[in-house]
Amino acid sequence: MKRVMAIMILALGLEATPWHTHTELSYIQTSGNTDTSSFGVDFHAQKSWLPHEVALDFEANYAESEGQETKNVWLLETHYYYHFSKTLELEYLVGYKRDRFSGFDYQFYSGPGLGWQAIQTADQNLSLNLLVLYSVDSYTSGQKETYPSGRVGLEYAYQITPTLSFAEEANWRLDLSHPSNWFLYLKSSFYSTIDGKLKLGVSYKIDYKNRPPEDKEKMDRTFMVSLVVDW
Repeated sequence: MKRVMAIMILALGLEATPWHTHTELSYIQTSGNTDTSSFGVDFHAQKSWLPHEVALDFEANYAESEGQETKNVWLLETHYYYHFSKTLELEYLVGYKRDRFSGFDYQFYSGPGLGWQAIQTADQNLSLNLLVLYSVDSYTSGQKETYPSGRVGLEYAYQITPTLSFAEEANWRLDLSHPSNWFLYLKSSFYSTIDGKLKLGVSYKIDYKNRPPEDKEKMDRTFMVSLVVDW
C-alpha cells in the first residue's frame, strides 16, 4: 500500500514529507493525607504531499481524588490544508470534544477557513487562521443546539536557545447567532531538550466557556509537567 501511494505521489508530481509526531505525557500521583492522581496526553501528527497537508490533534486529561473521578475530558481535531503559497492556505477542520464534568455530552464543529503564515524565520513562526463552522452542542440534560460559529486562532513558536523553546496556541470560537455563547482555549508551553528527541515540557492550559451549563464553572485550568517525544 505504501508503494502504491508513493507511485501515485510521484505521478502527480507532489512533494511528500514523512510523518512528524509530537507527544506529551504527564502523570502525577500523591498519597498520604490525600490520595490523588492525574494523567494527561497531548498528541500531534502531520504529513504533507504539497500542496496538500493533513494533521491530527488529540488531547486527554483524567484525574481522580480519594478514588473518585474528578476530571475526564478528551478532544480530537483533524485538519486538511491546501497550500496556495508559502504563506496562504485553505483549511478544513473537524473537531469533537467530550467532557464528563462540563455539562456537555459532546461538542462538535466542522467547517472551512483560511490560514496565513504571518512570520517564518529561523527561530520564530506565527500562523493565524479564520474559520466558519457548523457547531453542535449536546448537553447532558438532553438539550441540543446547532448554530453557525466563527473561530479565530493562532499558533506561535519561538526557539529561544538551541535547547529551550516557547509555544503558544490559542483559539476563540463564537456562536454567530448568540454572541454571548463563546469558547476560548489557551495553551502556553516551555520545552527544554534533554537528549535528542526527548524534551521536558511545562504547559498551562485555560479552557473557558462564557455561557456554561447551569451550575458549572466557566473556566477549567490544567497545569502539566510532561515528558515530550518528537519523532
